[in-house]
Amino acid sequence: PGQQDPTHESHEVQEGILSVLERGGDVSVRILEQLLGAGEVRAPVLSTFTVHTHHTTTITHSWERCKSVADEQFKCQIHYDLGAYHFLQERYEDAYSHFSEACKLLPELGSHAEYCQMNESKLRGYYKSCASLCSQSTPLEQRSLYDRFLYSLGNEYQDLIKILSEDNVAFDIPSYLRKNLELELQARPEKAPPGFLLQVKTLNTVRNVIEGDLWNSNFPVGLAQGGKPGVQFLVQVLAAKFSKLTNSHKERIRLFLMTLNLTSNIKEVLIPAIKMCPPLKALFSQEELLAMWPQHEETRQCAAKTSNAAFTDPSNLNDIIWELIHSYNPEVLKSAVMLYKNTMPPRPDMPKKEIPELNVKWEMPIPIYNTLMKLPPTPQRELVYLYIVKAVELAQAKSFQSSLDILEEASSHASTLPGRETVRLCKLLTWLILMTKIQHCLHQLPCVDNSVMSELTNEARKCLSAHNGRDGIAPWTGVNNWCILLLLNAGEWNSLLGAVSLPSHLYLLVLVKPLAATARALREKLTNKTVWYELWDVVVGILANTVQYKRSVSGQSTPVERHHDSVIMNRSAFLDCLENVREPSCLSIIISLLGHVLNLLNEEPSNEVHIDHLAMWPSTKVTVSVEVVRETLTWLVIHATRLYPTATHTSAALCTSWHLSRADLSYMNEQYNSALAGYLTAVFVATDFLRNDNGGDQCVLTDGIIRRMIRCCMNLNCYTQAAILCQFLENIDYSTALRCLQERNSVDAMDAYYCCLWDVSLIEFIINMHQKRGEIQRRDKALKMMGLLEVNSNNNDEIQREAAKVRKHRFLRAMAKQYL
Repeated sequence: PGQQDPTHESHEVQEGILSVLERGGDVSVRILEQLLGAGEVRAPVLSTFTVHTHHTTTITHSWERCKSVADEQFKCQIHYDLGAYHFLQERYEDAYSHFSEACKLLPELGSHAEYCQMNESKLRGYYKSCASLCSQSTPLEQRSLYDRFLYSLGNEYQDLIKILSEDNVAFDIPSYLRKNLELELQARPEKAPPGFLLQVKTLNTVRNVIEGDLWNSNFPVGLAQGGKPGVQFLVQVLAAKFSKLTNSHKERIRLFLMTLNLTSNIKEVLIPAIKMCPPLKALFSQEELLAMWPQHEETRQCAAKTSNAAFTDPSNLNDIIWELIHSYNPEVLKSAVMLYKNTMPPRPDMPKKEIPELNVKWEMPIPIYNTLMKLPPTPQRELVYLYIVKAVELAQAKSFQSSLDILEEASSHASTLPGRETVRLCKLLTWLILMTKIQHCLHQLPCVDNSVMSELTNEARKCLSAHNGRDGIAPWTGVNNWCILLLLNAGEWNSLLGAVSLPSHLYLLVLVKPLAATARALREKLTNKTVWYELWDVVVGILANTVQYKRSVSGQSTPVERHHDSVIMNRSAFLDCLENVREPSCLSIIISLLGHVLNLLNEEPSNEVHIDHLAMWPSTKVTVSVEVVRETLTWLVIHATRLYPTATHTSAALCTSWHLSRADLSYMNEQYNSALAGYLTAVFVATDFLRNDNGGDQCVLTDGIIRRMIRCCMNLNCYTQAAILCQFLENIDYSTALRCLQERNSVDAMDAYYCCLWDVSLIEFIINMHQKRGEIQRRDKALKMMGLLEVNSNNNDEIQREAAKVRKHRFLRAMAKQYL
């Protein structure tokens, strides 16, 4: 107190300086305008001036040494400076006149304009702004791609495809505008002609590919639905600007086309189109093109080989082996097996390998392998073997439909094999087909039709009941595990808890049974602490890895050492199991349990992770590694939010809770940007993107969450955002808000957020702060906010709440544009 702020300047001093500058400015403008009509202009150089010494009585400068200044440089610089001055004085007609002259002189400057120092992009920006303010429109073909894009949006998408195609090389139009256009066309398909949306999606995807950004994973499906015209348009777009692309861009396009080719029903159209386009064809070798679409070429070659001779030339043996290893076409494989059997080895002392020995990476279930090897060795048996290992390969690559097609072929051929084990083999293949169908179903969850899920659930029950069947053919452990996971994800928890006779040797039941019991208790709203604590003991024992916990009658957890023959799941198997758990209630239970364990281990209320079902778990301390629990929980929360990013397939409360847990984990790891993104996502999911006016944002944005968001903003040096968030608290934290507003190291757009202020005290402080600092424009902007009628503190409570809600939503959307 009593000391003067060193940054403070009195209002009178500022006004005096401004008045002097205004009078001098008008004089300078008149002088500069007169100089525009001057003749030759010459600029002095260093040698023009005579050095003054103590012997010099008169000074005579050598003006003939002055350097001549090009007239266009001199005039262009003055026109630019005068235009900028008039623009700041809001005399836009005068500014437009000067900027027009400067733009005309710009092409005459050359590459080395010594006496004209200006930013060409700024000049063009000034010119376009003045032209717009003065209603002087620029011809459409002379405008930038960005301006042409905006013009096209307002004129029924005129020439929009051409504009987007040019922008795929120029990158002038922001990506978010192109994405918004795509979303608008999806929401209102009647606004555009048929096929227009697919063309826009194609151009946007090509832009993302060239820039190296992530592209929409649903695009291949849409392209396959578009058929041949869609593929031809894609190839045309890629070829049109191909010569302007760099080597890195071409490599990205090559990988993109190879990824597209993995989509079913598209390679038959895509590969011929690539072969017909020389620039795109040059990206691939002949071997790569053959691998991308081997069916046509392989069928033609194998048919030719079969018709030419029954015994193939030994020199073609390597080609046949290549087909056996790389092909997945049943007809091609059948021809290749016959050719391989009939082909003589190149040398008598080098016998051919058997087909199962050609690739050491081929796998199949052990029961099927043992049964198959008991059958007589025939080419038909080799073909069935090949079909099964190919199906397993495709299933591991998540190409389940192709795997099922090959398994159907294997099953039909297996039924014709001679031998007593044929019936057993067919039964085992039936279970392998069921296991692949279950894997396909779980991979597609939650987007699975109820009828498909119901049919598979019935088949899974029958399979699990077959372990004590009369025929002695029991499904192996892998099939049983997948059936159990299907019942768990289908919500058939009663079947897992006694309605179906389950094999007792399955280690998966150690986790699945208490999880199913807990989920059933939650669904039926029952309190069953015995079941809850049993699940707690199992999961904590798995995380502890070497110690399993047993609860005594008094409720205390006592460690029990497990022997080597005990049925216990290790952490790796635990994660594999959780990867296939996709039922929302089960995911919520495990996340809640792991979150509670982590909170117990942290013992810091400031770092607690948000969880549901808190009352279910005991509060006793556990001996588990904090890092193990944190890593497992982080992985599981990411898994849950990837499956259910919004409330489309589950409740908004569950989805919101998972996003909050993910944000809390990021906050705990000091990943403040990710934490803010998580909190904002939770708000938008809970409120359906701020469309539901039911106080959902207030349920999510509790004081604890808001304070964490404030801390995140402060650690990111976004102090203005932190100050705005202080208003969200039930009792506004003025001390933190004022400290943030006074911070000079802020990296966010300070006055750009003034439209999100509604607290009068903060606005008054901002006005006073800018007045002291001499920041007149910012002060005026804050005064404008202060003068709005809805911000008046004398308004009734309803008007004040509505004004606060509007500004809250405006701020949250601005934050979403930055962090999401």
